[in-house]
Amino acid sequence: MLKKLTFGSWLTLIAAVAGIVGVVGMRTSSSIDSAYAYKTVSTLTVMGVCGVLLCLVAVWTPTRFGNHDILSTFGTVGAIALFMGVVGTMISDRVLMIAGLFSYNSQNMVGWRVFYATVTGVVGFVLGCLLLIIASFMKNAKTAK
Repeated sequence: MLKKLTFGSWLTLIAAVAGIVGVVGMRTSSSIDSAYAYKTVSTLTVMGVCGVLLCLVAVWTPTRFGNHDILSTFGTVGAIALFMGVVGTMISDRVLMIAGLFSYNSQNMVGWRVFYATVTGVVGFVLGCLLLIIASFMKNAKTAK
């Protein structure tokens, strides 16, 4: 299978790794302090892990069914949707904390640690989405000549 992979497949695998980084950053930002825990951390974790699994589906299916098959497209679009859903929830749950850190509550060291972990998670998910979008315009498997 590895011999059939192209540059687009490797970008999708890197997107899966970025998704794992996003899940770890999201879980870390939720577990630093109970006051800053996400209310739906288990749902967000499941969404992130399912997005990573869909990235792997988007790599595996072109080696079996050819480039740009429906399962690969579903895997790519589903992973992007799940990753961006997690990003939207992360940002909406942290917007008041971030506003406080950058205005009146700038000495809150726990808040800054939560902020940096949140940024790590968001960057991981957004980078994964960008790599998936770029990879979707490329061939994901070498074809026989």
